[in-house]
Amino acid sequence: MRLKLKTAPSTEPITLDQAKLHLRVDTGDDNALISMLITTAREMAEKETKRAFITQIWQMTLDAAESEIEIPKPPLQGVESITVIDEAGNESVVDASHYDVDKAQNSYGRVRLKSGSTWPTHRGFASFIVEFKAGYGDAAADVPEALKQAVLQLIAHFYENRESVEIPAGVKILLWAFKILRI
Repeated sequence: MRLKLKTAPSTEPITLDQAKLHLRVDTGDDNALISMLITTAREMAEKETKRAFITQIWQMTLDAAESEIEIPKPPLQGVESITVIDEAGNESVVDASHYDVDKAQNSYGRVRLKSGSTWPTHRGFASFIVEFKAGYGDAAADVPEALKQAVLQLIAHFYENRESVEIPAGVKILLWAFKILRI
């Protein structure tokens, strides 16, 4: 499985003003740095939790597909399309009436073939492509407060420790409740 971000979030869960207030920064001298840290902190928190915070579109490419497919990056908002590539290199989109989507909030989402349906024949190598939309919503207000607090704390940590790449223990504790665990 390969994942590729197709459409990044259009906004961040934390604004520049919120970050500056948290950091107690009154000037605009570090605005560019703080803006970069906001994005970095969100990305690291998303990676740690295995979630998407603000709406984003991803493409998952598989070599093969079973009758049920797990969709990473919860919460899943929906499957945009499923495309298959045949031996001749022709692409076809699977009609959504052939599968059901489970938009689980606290685990991976799932796509499952409906009874009596089959996936179209495909070449078996990077030929089954699921495009999906993930995230809590389009606005910062849609993101749980604990996740926003974790992002703020990460921003502060990186602002004060500019060479650090570690997520502090306190931030990990905030993220723990949202972390997707695989059994």
